Amino acid sequence: NELKSVQTAVKTENKRAILPLLTGSLSAPISEKRIISAVKTAAEKEDRKRNVIIYGVEESETEVLPERVSGILLEIGEKPVVRDSCRVGIKKSSTIRPIKFTLSSSDVVSQVLRKAKLLRLKDGFKSVYVCPDRTIEERR
Repeated sequence: NELKSVQTAVKTENKRAILPLLTGSLSAPISEKRIISAVKTAAEKEDRKRNVIIYGVEESETEVLPERVSGILLEIGEKPVVRDSCRVGIKKSSTIRPIKFTLSSSDVVSQVLRKAKLLRLKDGFKSVYVCPDRTIEERR
């Protein structure tokens, strides 16, 4: 519970709330490792909340990822601005690497994720899945 309050204070960048949490005014002391972990986790979640991952899109040597991502999003009726996109992982001939892309805000990400299930109804996209970008802990 106290760890959550540290994460919330870090996430909202409320420095006045962080200071008492770190100076020992807690009912039980929190180890330095747990504090550092909480700060890193909150920062990582903040970085990831504008990212989306697409699984199952075939790779080609001449692909232009921003156009490819925009085309997929058009299939579900969305036209957001794709700020950045890349394939994630090591390139192997036996696997299809997921596409990670960044949108302008977390609200746009939520809207895309709500409509993502419509993609499975489209021809050629039955095995394409759109998911939020999650931390390693959240993936477990």
